[in-house]
Amino acid sequence: MTQGEIEKLTVKTQNIFSRLEIRIMQDIIRRIKENGFVTASADWQISRLKQLGESEQTIRQLIQDALGASDEELERIFSDEVYEEYYGHAHAYEIAGVQQIPYEENEALQRTVEAMKLQLRGEYQNLTGSMGFAIRGADGLIKYSPVMNFYRTTLDNAVADIHSGAFDYNTVLKRTVTTLTNSGLRYVNYESGHSDRVDVAVRRAVLTGFRQVQGKINEQVAAELHTDMYEVTYHVGARPSHQPWQGRVWSMEQLQSVCGIGTGPGLCGWNCYHDYRPFPPGSVRTYTDEQLEAMMEQENAPKEYNGKQYTTYEALQQQRKMERIMRAQRQKIKLLKEGGADPNDVTLARAKYQGQMQNYAAFSKKMNLPEQKARIMQDGLRGRFMPTKTELKQMTALGLKNAAGKPIIKVKRATLIAEPNSITQVTKKKGGVERNYYDQTGRQYKQISNNNHGNAKQHSYGVNGEHAHDYVYEEGELVDRPTRELTEDERKENEDIL
Repeated sequence: MTQGEIEKLTVKTQNIFSRLEIRIMQDIIRRIKENGFVTASADWQISRLKQLGESEQTIRQLIQDALGASDEELERIFSDEVYEEYYGHAHAYEIAGVQQIPYEENEALQRTVEAMKLQLRGEYQNLTGSMGFAIRGADGLIKYSPVMNFYRTTLDNAVADIHSGAFDYNTVLKRTVTTLTNSGLRYVNYESGHSDRVDVAVRRAVLTGFRQVQGKINEQVAAELHTDMYEVTYHVGARPSHQPWQGRVWSMEQLQSVCGIGTGPGLCGWNCYHDYRPFPPGSVRTYTDEQLEAMMEQENAPKEYNGKQYTTYEALQQQRKMERIMRAQRQKIKLLKEGGADPNDVTLARAKYQGQMQNYAAFSKKMNLPEQKARIMQDGLRGRFMPTKTELKQMTALGLKNAAGKPIIKVKRATLIAEPNSITQVTKKKGGVERNYYDQTGRQYKQISNNNHGNAKQHSYGVNGEHAHDYVYEEGELVDRPTRELTEDERKENEDIL
């Protein structure tokens, strides 16, 4: 299978569990919205058990629906895809003059396929039974909470905070949405403490199962064609540890000792897009050693973006990271909208997504990589995620607060003098945001930007070029604006635009 075919293999299954994730999140937000405006805490106490019971029933049904849909997709993968994989070797049989056993008559392979489907159904049940959310405690450590425990705690805390008057509804909503999207629905191995986003865990399970069946087919084909040699495929952007053996021909013993087949970091292991196929006598390699060396030399030649150097492998990893961040931002926009958040907060979230998308396009172009927007939108979410021109203008005219709750004054341009102890904000036409900080005398002392001002070489900071300028004065005159990375506190205070 090619790299693209391997990626497509699990897309539908991942989509099923991505939809499960957002539906659980939506149910939590809906309950907060329903109970955020009741007149007394007693009203919540009266309805609490009833609502939690309804939610638990809803979540169980959502999980069952996901399992049913994933079971249908499991049948498709291990019928259609395995069938195609099996007959993908037909040409090699023709060349060797050997008759291939019809798929329907290959009883050994049929037993392997059925056993793998049964194993994966068990893994799905285990995944859905061990789901939770990640929460960073006061000690800074990540702790995991099972879905319903998280649900109860989040709902109780949200209602209590709103009713106490310590926090308004919009602040609680934004805080909850941030917690949900930063964590995502996770599969948690409570014994080891390891966790993955549930769609990632499902993808790994399906690929591992398919690879095992694929291996059985390869071994059978090799035996029937009287060979112990296999050609490993080549693909663009292979991790450095895989480059020495990709595209070459190896014996089964070498696939184990050199390529590490059957191990996590080796051939067909974690996130590996390589395949291997029997290589009968008289076969011709796809690439010569010289061709492989030339291709890998080109891939390993670094390209620069935002002042950082990336090989093709590193650029692909950065691309995947950007896609994950944008998927989380799409969830945030959806949840804020459904939770009835301040329209200005929704617009700001959309403006941030717009900036992320522009940065993604610029990075992909610079690295000479195709944009993979289908990955970003595999969550199945529908709706508008980009701000309109009218919304951007309104956002400039209206006030807002930053992530720390401090008021922000929106202005069309920054000035060196403004209201004492204030923060102003300028929203650029392309979605970039700059915040300007003023001291007790009204003089600007700092600017924070969530972009690189269009100058990647001079602002090679953060993930998207985010940085700070400190303002230096001598005898009342501005003499310098040195640039630096944001501090952790500055990131927390301005996480709504970063």
